[in-house]
Amino acid sequence: MITATSQDIPTIIKILAPAFVNNRSVNRCVKQDGKRLQRIENQIAYVSRISIRNQQAFLNSDKTGAVLCSQSNRKKASIWDDLFYVFKVSGLRMGFQLMKREKLIKQFHPQIPYCHLWFIGVDASLQGQGIGSKLLAEIMGLCNKQKLPIYLETSTLANLHFYNRSGFELYKQIKLPMDDFDLYFFRWMPV
Repeated sequence: MITATSQDIPTIIKILAPAFVNNRSVNRCVKQDGKRLQRIENQIAYVSRISIRNQQAFLNSDKTGAVLCSQSNRKKASIWDDLFYVFKVSGLRMGFQLMKREKLIKQFHPQIPYCHLWFIGVDASLQGQGIGSKLLAEIMGLCNKQKLPIYLETSTLANLHFYNRSGFELYKQIKLPMDDFDLYFFRWMPV
């Protein structure tokens, strides 16, 4: 696994955008208009920049799988990042709704430092070959060394088995007031 740099953002987008194009949670955050696919790519670029800035963006060695994380005790988005998000991803009206949504989600996260797993994905032609499992295991190894738990949310039912078999615990399932789907909260604790 290698640490991604800003030059890797196009590769990260190429890997992750197709994997999340039908993701309900991602689409909840993206303005639904004729630019939806570009907005999903912009959302991944936004998360990539924050993850890269904090050295929490990773690719496998052949650059066919990507992981974007953040640590709760590190700097988040800058004002420029947030402006980019509002104008290129969500739109202004939805941006305010998303701030409320994010606040609700964060109430289910711990007050101690943790790693938040934002995105993990593999090139569509290579899915099912264990690449994602290997990337996740490497992130878990890094977090184990730092004694950081990992928290994540997913809205994709197919992901539930993936996280369960990887050692994650489902600790909350909720339908947020602004969503029309359940959000599943997982955590993994270091040993």
